[in-house]
Amino acid sequence: MRKSARLMTEGSIARHLILYAVPAVLGDLFQVTYNTVDSIIVGKYAGASALAAVGIASPLMNIAMFFIIGIGIGASVIMSEFFGAGDLRSLRREFCTTLAVSALISAVIALSLFILAHPLLQLCRTPSEILEDTALYLRIIAGGMILTALYNILAAASRSVGNTRTPLVCLIAGSLLNVGLDILFVAGFGLGVAGAAAATVISQGVSALLCALLLLRSGPFRMRRGDFAVDRSLLTRTMKFSYASALQQAGIYVGKLLVQALVNPLGVSSIAAFNAVNRLDDYALIPQRDIANGETVLVAQNHGAGKPDRMLRGFRAAIIMETLYGFTVSLVIFFLAEPLMHLFVSRQETEVIRLGVRYLRLMGLFYFLPGITNGLQGYLRAIGKLSLTMIITYGQMLTRAACTALLIGRLNLDAVPLACAAGWIMMLIWESSLILHWKRTGELTGFPGSP
Repeated sequence: MRKSARLMTEGSIARHLILYAVPAVLGDLFQVTYNTVDSIIVGKYAGASALAAVGIASPLMNIAMFFIIGIGIGASVIMSEFFGAGDLRSLRREFCTTLAVSALISAVIALSLFILAHPLLQLCRTPSEILEDTALYLRIIAGGMILTALYNILAAASRSVGNTRTPLVCLIAGSLLNVGLDILFVAGFGLGVAGAAAATVISQGVSALLCALLLLRSGPFRMRRGDFAVDRSLLTRTMKFSYASALQQAGIYVGKLLVQALVNPLGVSSIAAFNAVNRLDDYALIPQRDIANGETVLVAQNHGAGKPDRMLRGFRAAIIMETLYGFTVSLVIFFLAEPLMHLFVSRQETEVIRLGVRYLRLMGLFYFLPGITNGLQGYLRAIGKLSLTMIITYGQMLTRAACTALLIGRLNLDAVPLACAAGWIMMLIWESSLILHWKRTGELTGFPGSP
């Protein structure tokens, strides 16, 4: 069992967090590479209009995808508690229950996206000249949604027991295939956005199949007779945890979609710059999310094992790591803004580069803020406060959208990073106030008599 899982109730907390985070970061970097390679190849071989089309479709696609990821995050808290308590039968039954729920929900989401592609894109104020390409891309991605859901639930289950190596192996295989298919379909066959979407769907399907083969053959998820069933007693708890986490994850991209709708009237150059920076955002924020995810697993396992002191030490270690990383990435993004933009568009796209560099340098001033808020949310998730983290995330999302709407008429694209900073500051004040309150009242770990 230990070969494919990591019990975090004993040993060095910092070591557990690092060994969890490093493979998770590498895996998520490969996952983001799916969409980033689409953007680079589409931008260079199909032009700025095609890049804008892929960028506009991405927030809608990500709302759907991250809703499914949210289901996995919520269920993984329960799985981590079962693993920390040594109850492997309940762990497996929770996994099967989550898998069934996510398959049904992903099918409904995929059908809705396919049918409503045009109305949704028109609601986002998509320019008419790229509407058809954007709808085509979105519909192809929707056709593979169940494969995306399958992989993400398998990955969440694996990470819930501290195993981040299996998702890493699967994503390396999938991302390499994605690169090859992008080059073949877009650069070679000239299929444009349709080729990029097809490459993404095929590569995600391969990742899901490989993850299933590796995860289910051994370790705590090796199935026994009677495990393949929807456990009604677990279903209610799973839905309670997962609905809030799913809405939270989707809400992050609802906020991006609202901002995208405000940016779209600025023109194709602004849209292309905005979406190139969003790709870089994904890379910059991945380690922050994965440190927080490792914190959630560690704290939840120790909650299941009844170790409140170790829960708090894990929280403190994660906050230190998040803060150090946040300041480091802020400096890197600020000073390397121009060469990073050259990855996405040719040097002839001077206006896109100018706008993107200015946007990146403003964002580079603030990347330390989401690191701290991720650390706070990682702890809140672990102690079951998923509805609260959802509410805080929606508050941050609405703050960002409102500030963008107020400032974009005067500041154009510069309004977006300033609005992001406002949302992160609001989130930091809210979360830290709650943590300090619970520390004073003795409710921070959920165990009577603990600090």
